[in-house]
Amino acid sequence: MKAIIFDFEGTLVNFAWEIDKAVNEVKNFLKSKNISIKSDNYAEIYNFVASNYPELVSKIDKIYDKYDREALEKWVLKADAAKILRDLKVKKAVVSNVGRSALVKALRKFGIYELFDAVVGRGDVKFLKPSPEGIFKVLEILNVDKNTVLFIGDSKSDIKACRAAKIKVAVVEGENKFSELEEADYKLNSLSDILSLPIHGL
Repeated sequence: MKAIIFDFEGTLVNFAWEIDKAVNEVKNFLKSKNISIKSDNYAEIYNFVASNYPELVSKIDKIYDKYDREALEKWVLKADAAKILRDLKVKKAVVSNVGRSALVKALRKFGIYELFDAVVGRGDVKFLKPSPEGIFKVLEILNVDKNTVLFIGDSKSDIKACRAAKIKVAVVEGENKFSELEEADYKLNSLSDILSLPIHGL
């Protein structure tokens, strides 16, 4: 294994984003523009707007930025996360749907920003996970083969992005419960389980 890519919220920190409120606010905004969308997934809504109404993306970003700022006050780094990151002797990166500003502030706040070789958040890509765009961007930055990379996430969107990128994925419970994450390659009861994965050190 040459690199590990981490999701952020729900993976390295607790899940604190007010998804339902954010989705309702965005859908109400889109409704005011006579745009309807059935999905209640905040990332799918974002990607729909990016694909069909790119001129409105900045407005969606502003709405999501507000919820990023609120979550920033509530995020707590998971137990031993900093130590685990330091113990992993491979390249490390973050690919998150959180906006880059809040993401970098949080990583600096927890003293782990310098432990990553690449950080990709909303604003660094056109499409959010479940799109694999962020993963592809990190693979290019790190200059590693996808077959030597593991992604650690907590959601169905993470799994879908990894399947599209054709990389292995391990999950912890966060945005989604284990019962919703059956398609993952590995299930971790805690981040420390990364150190005992059979592919560790390869």
